[in-house]
Amino acid sequence: MRIAYDAAPLLNPKTGIGHYAATLLEELLALDESLHFNLFALTMNRSNGIVKSDRVELNHLRMPARIGVTLWEHLRFADRGRLTGNSDVVHGTNFWIPPIASRKGVVTIHDLTFHLYPELCTPQVQRYRWIVPRVLRRCARVIVPTNTVAEQLASELSFPSDRIVVTPEGVRGAFKGASPDPDLAGRLGVYDDYVLFAGTQEPRKNLDRLVEAMGLVELSDLKLLIAGPPGWGSVDLPGWARSLGLSDRVLFSGYLRDEQLASLMAGAKALVFPTLYEGFGLVPLEAMAAGVPVVAAKAGALPETLGDAPFWCDPLDPASIADAIQRAVTDEDARALSIAQGRQQAAAYDWRDTARLTLDAYRSIAAHG
Repeated sequence: MRIAYDAAPLLNPKTGIGHYAATLLEELLALDESLHFNLFALTMNRSNGIVKSDRVELNHLRMPARIGVTLWEHLRFADRGRLTGNSDVVHGTNFWIPPIASRKGVVTIHDLTFHLYPELCTPQVQRYRWIVPRVLRRCARVIVPTNTVAEQLASELSFPSDRIVVTPEGVRGAFKGASPDPDLAGRLGVYDDYVLFAGTQEPRKNLDRLVEAMGLVELSDLKLLIAGPPGWGSVDLPGWARSLGLSDRVLFSGYLRDEQLASLMAGAKALVFPTLYEGFGLVPLEAMAAGVPVVAAKAGALPETLGDAPFWCDPLDPASIADAIQRAVTDEDARALSIAQGRQQAAAYDWRDTARLTLDAYRSIAAHG
């Protein structure tokens, strides 16, 4: 079976969707030796970071995705192999596939932020409000990471429930049994206890309230390390920390490789994840696999993914975030229980299962459309 597979997320510095697309592709290749992939990428980024295999070919159309996708949707001409090749199934890993001549499409909808919370999205992502409904009409199946997103997709966008496939994601190997790296932490300015946030800096991640919450935590030596690319948004987070007198307690590392992030995660007193909405929650799940307590917002799909392990907080209330951090760091009995429950919860998520469920969807589409 030949799969056209959107590889554009593989060509960017990897965050959530990039890790999903890369890890899923590797697991699919390992799962079934009869699979061949026509990777297609509509992006200006260079062709690196692609899985090396004689069963993988890349068709890279170098143009800005925001322009290419918009033109394709407005012109409404079908891709007859120019981008996707001669394929049995076309899988859009990042909310979009080009118009295709047959109903052999499947798209991964990671979350419904663009529909439920457009004010938390960039203008480029806000376009999904009119693009995604068009994409859904040409897809035989839709893949989502949680039942939460499946229910939202059916109720909000009226996609048939019997054509929605839930494929929970897994935990990457770097985070299982990760060890702290004090030298790396020291180079980033962290010499004492710290809590960690990992992810892109954007309004949905609620980092302005997290920084404010740090000023309410009654542990003057505890630091907050924000790891991840700067992203976008109107809040100047370093400036906000300075205005609250927290410059020495709130630190920024920038983008980190998986191995670096895993070691910082393993050395943290807790991972703090007060996001306003998530379709899955891979970062806190990987922290749980690393044996780290998690402070999480009771929002979106996080309760479904994380179970009973986290110290829950109200993401709209800095005092609630601060209280959860305080308990996660100082209450040894609660910490031990959270760590044990977290490891057990994370062990239930495996990328091989994600690949098996995805392959089942491919086979169903290839056979029946």
